[in-house]
Amino acid sequence: MNFRQTPSNVTQQFMHENDSISFYSGLKSVFLRNLKILWQYKFTIIVGFVNTLIAASLFYYISLLVPQNTITQDGYVASSVSFIFAGAMIVDISTKILMKSMNSFTSEMRQGTFETLSCSPFGLKRYFLSEISFEVVYGLIISIMNYIPVFLIFPLFVGLKISWSSLLTLLLLLICILIFFFSLSLLVANFTILVKRGREISMVVVGLIHLLSGSLFPLDLFPQWLRVIAYFSPMTIAVRACRLCLFGDGIITSDIVWIAIVALLLGSVLIIFLFNFTYKKIYNRIREKGTVHEF
Repeated sequence: MNFRQTPSNVTQQFMHENDSISFYSGLKSVFLRNLKILWQYKFTIIVGFVNTLIAASLFYYISLLVPQNTITQDGYVASSVSFIFAGAMIVDISTKILMKSMNSFTSEMRQGTFETLSCSPFGLKRYFLSEISFEVVYGLIISIMNYIPVFLIFPLFVGLKISWSSLLTLLLLLICILIFFFSLSLLVANFTILVKRGREISMVVVGLIHLLSGSLFPLDLFPQWLRVIAYFSPMTIAVRACRLCLFGDGIITSDIVWIAIVALLLGSVLIIFLFNFTYKKIYNRIREKGTVHEF
């Protein structure tokens, strides 16, 4: 049997292929532009390292004040230096993604970029995806550059013994954390367009995550009511799981680990659903009122 494509099918196929080319071209352009901006702000990288060094010094000397310099959690005992710094580092690296994404969106909004993108074929939602994807990569690169010299200065993980299975599990957890914060950045960026205050929103979100994750101290120190609230945050169980892999030989079958992975992935799915649901409403509102350019 001979099949022939109708003109309408050919047109739809051409539009689909052209749409894909447009998306990847736009994605490439955004990444190249951001790399040029990154090089222009190389001084910021130096300042970031200095800030990280100061924060690490503060955590280092505060942790030395803990009695016997040890902290016990989930059946394992770790040095207070390693325990506090590991939690602070995990949360700090992940929240850098959120903070840098919102700072970038705020800057673009001041320049009127959103107004142009919302009317272009590339589209505002695709810009969300490409911009935040770059910020994830950028946050990882900056964190590595900031923290490697710190490890050379302070013996932060002296005596650390981690198996290959624990190391692979830790990497899987970190990937899930990145996915969670990528999704969270999308949602926060969505509301940034509406309220025009990305930095303020991200600071509130980051503050709550730091408080409830137990990144600097065991959750046992929380009052009971706050401890219940803390366990609703996926980052709370994620920080515990990462520490278990570092200090307690955590593997994928450990209860804390797989619960953390499931919580992070389910949390990401829920956040993306909320992003898509609120995006349509917010997008229609700013298009109708013409308030994209107002900051």
